[in-house]
Amino acid sequence: MKRWLATAASTLALASPAQADCGNMGEWLGSACSHLGKIADEGSWDAYVTGFTWHDPSTWTDEKLDELNDKAWGGGIGKHLVDENGNHDMLYGLVFADSHKDPELMLGYARIWFWPSHSTVSVGAGYTVGLTSRRDIINGIPFPYILPAVSLRVWRVSLLGTFIPSLSSGLNSGNVGFVFGRYEFK
Repeated sequence: MKRWLATAASTLALASPAQADCGNMGEWLGSACSHLGKIADEGSWDAYVTGFTWHDPSTWTDEKLDELNDKAWGGGIGKHLVDENGNHDMLYGLVFADSHKDPELMLGYARIWFWPSHSTVSVGAGYTVGLTSRRDIINGIPFPYILPAVSLRVWRVSLLGTFIPSLSSGLNSGNVGFVFGRYEFK
């Protein structure tokens, strides 16, 4: 667990403009690099708590559902920036128990648009992109993901969710929902 948290913290630190040279990456990649660095450098800290994974019963057999872990306990850290319209750009690192109770690491960026913005209670939708590592998929070699994200935010506490669609029409590689929480320290 310490190794995963250290990796997440290191990733956030590496995104700092003081340590990253974004100048020679081309226009689009350089702009993205600078934006991530700004979040890491100027953003406010967040804490994350994970806890629930939903496995779509129509895409898994009953026997497999009995084997799968739905208690995705874990957590993480991150940083966020709020733009002039009240929307959030976030960097995060999470470690939690995957569907087989093995540790899964996620390092990512998320963009959430909130309605109403700058309100104590708001709902949001957006996307997240990043890298994840699971022992049961390509032997733990990190692979990229892009997923939808939704949020219910009350003051500094958010309940977030995403949906991982099945990439196969067969059983036991089905749809998964993942729910986690975020607390904004500032």
